[in-house]
Amino acid sequence: MQFASFAIVCALVVSSPALARQTILNGDMTGPTGTATAPPSWFLMQNTPDTVDSLGPIHFTPNPWVLSPNGGTFVRGGGSDLIQSEAIAQNVTGFTPGATYLLEFFMTNLGHQHPTSGAWIGEAGYWSVYADGVLAGTTAFISKPVLNTDLNVWVGESVTFVAPAANFELGLMPRSGGALAAYMGIDGISVRAVPAPGAVAIFCAGALAGGVRRRR
Repeated sequence: MQFASFAIVCALVVSSPALARQTILNGDMTGPTGTATAPPSWFLMQNTPDTVDSLGPIHFTPNPWVLSPNGGTFVRGGGSDLIQSEAIAQNVTGFTPGATYLLEFFMTNLGHQHPTSGAWIGEAGYWSVYADGVLAGTTAFISKPVLNTDLNVWVGESVTFVAPAANFELGLMPRSGGALAAYMGIDGISVRAVPAPGAVAIFCAGALAGGVRRRR
């Protein structure tokens, strides 16, 4: 490889957010809709999250739910405290223990219209990520639509975490920022390894220095 070309490659590698990509099975959350139903390759980690599409089930809003940029079905869960929150999980493999990974996905706050009173309820909420049952990271908060006639909004989010082992349980749990539950959706999940920039930079610096010496 020519010196100039190698320098460009090193610059791209050092600035790149990841060197390798792991696989989440069915990160699209594709599957039959239903209450207390996890998409294939996932399982119910706690309580009864649902697999839903634009029309529900458990569709207590006047408007159809807007699908994520990923499309298709997604998972909906009510988040409150640690005991009552609904959560899903998947057993993942092939990770490097102690390495840092970035979990990326789309999330939304659906809000909830009480089926009896008709009140528009639901708190601001967020998603938390668990690795073998231990909290590994959380997202920012997102609020429900202001009115029950407003459409839900999807945002792209990411959580950085450290793999506890080569194989572990990856859990996803919505949480609430208040006294009531937050009715959250999640879709389009993927994971990728985050490189150690220092190590890559040291390698490139040494290789570039060697190239300079050879050119002289």
